[in-house]
Amino acid sequence: MPEDLQETTQLNKLSKQVLVDLDLLDHPKKPWLVKRHHHSGTPVFDVLIIGAGQSGLALSFALRRENINNVIAIDSKPKGKEGPWNSYARMHHLRTALNLTGPDLGIPSLTPRAWFTAKYGSKAWDELERFPTLDWHQYLTWYRDVLNIPVWNETEVGPLEADEPSSSSSLIKVPLKSTGVTGKDGIVFAREVILANGLEGCGEWHVPELIKNALPEERYSQANREIDFHLLEGKRIAVLGANAGAFDNAATALEAGAKEAHVFVRRREIAKINAHKPFDDIAYLKHFSDFSDLERWRIAVHILQTHQPPPQESFDRAHTLEGFRMHEDAAWKNVSLSGDSGNEILIETCGGNKHLVDFIIAATGHINDFSLRTETSLLSDKIALWEDRFVPPAGEESVSASSYPYLGKNFEFIEKNLGDAPYLHHIHCFTIGTLISLGMTGSSVTTMRYGIPRVIEGITRQLFLDDKGHYLRAIMEHDEIDLIVPPDEPNE
Repeated sequence: MPEDLQETTQLNKLSKQVLVDLDLLDHPKKPWLVKRHHHSGTPVFDVLIIGAGQSGLALSFALRRENINNVIAIDSKPKGKEGPWNSYARMHHLRTALNLTGPDLGIPSLTPRAWFTAKYGSKAWDELERFPTLDWHQYLTWYRDVLNIPVWNETEVGPLEADEPSSSSSLIKVPLKSTGVTGKDGIVFAREVILANGLEGCGEWHVPELIKNALPEERYSQANREIDFHLLEGKRIAVLGANAGAFDNAATALEAGAKEAHVFVRRREIAKINAHKPFDDIAYLKHFSDFSDLERWRIAVHILQTHQPPPQESFDRAHTLEGFRMHEDAAWKNVSLSGDSGNEILIETCGGNKHLVDFIIAATGHINDFSLRTETSLLSDKIALWEDRFVPPAGEESVSASSYPYLGKNFEFIEKNLGDAPYLHHIHCFTIGTLISLGMTGSSVTTMRYGIPRVIEGITRQLFLDDKGHYLRAIMEHDEIDLIVPPDEPNE
């Protein structure tokens, strides 16, 4: 049998097995939610998910397993372009452990290993050290298709609002704008909304002002944007930052023909200890929120200050390429257009060194600011942040940590001022914004096993409580006859 045909056959068998496994676990089957209708006739979804990457898809699947089927995931990108995996995720392999689970939600036939083995064979899996990034993208595409997860692609979500701002049971008004031929326009409503819109979902990817104020937009990019690296052939590249993305972007530029790629480490020396590593443990994934506010704050500040080194693979990939340079203790003091032609970029470091380059990539992470995101722009002054709920001890302040949302135990937003936005608990934040409140349970595939059930528990509870009277009556008024007793026979 030809290799490609054998691969297709094995994947088809696996897809059928997934459906069998789900059917075996499908109980109870009876729909349980009360249908909601808006007075305008506009559609009302029980749950609307913003984002159809790995988290959005897994959340959709988890809701279906709870017999919540009136769900839609919305993504601004075309189908197949959701998430970072074939755009700005420029590493060759995932950074997580090989035997990762997550989107499968405990279904063995849905695991990444089952898919990879069906596609390439068990020998290929045994030889694998890390999951290839592009294969991860293909796995997610298969996952979406085999589960038939409903997604509206090429659709942007406008500013979220409450239909009845003074009501704690208000529907959430969701404006939609098409960005392509398959997109949707108009307004829909949702009982519950989940933000699963990426690592930057609480703000935006950051470009320092000294770069933005000095250069035209065509002379720089944020590391987590799409970049046409072919345009950088023969160019000198400066990368500000020393995270994984910095080294991946530097390597990608050199592999595309860039002349030089300089990574500038702002710290005295590059971080070598991964402060995130202990989080990959049941203790923290499941029980992080059981720490006190002070303990959670101190852990988060430690994480944010310690930083995270690039994976060894990313570091080695860049270092082996001709033209790569790393500069430690090299924070930038000034950026300007200069040089003999007046068109080179002059970088001056705080240490007094000068560098001439042609293009800058800012691997400077994200900032939290809900006003910068269209979806939350009208809610930004209503969402409680850590700065609103916690005063750290003297000397333990952190501007960065204080900007994170102060979330409830089921990832729900909490209102900044009591009574101003009683509907906010209907909106859940499943992004890196969970860092201080719930740990890293909303930011990676390895955390899904514990994060997703917690979100779903909160949503099902709220959907139940919204119609508690209906469920009470259903019990008290139940009169279906189960037992039929034949009439007594006459005595002789």
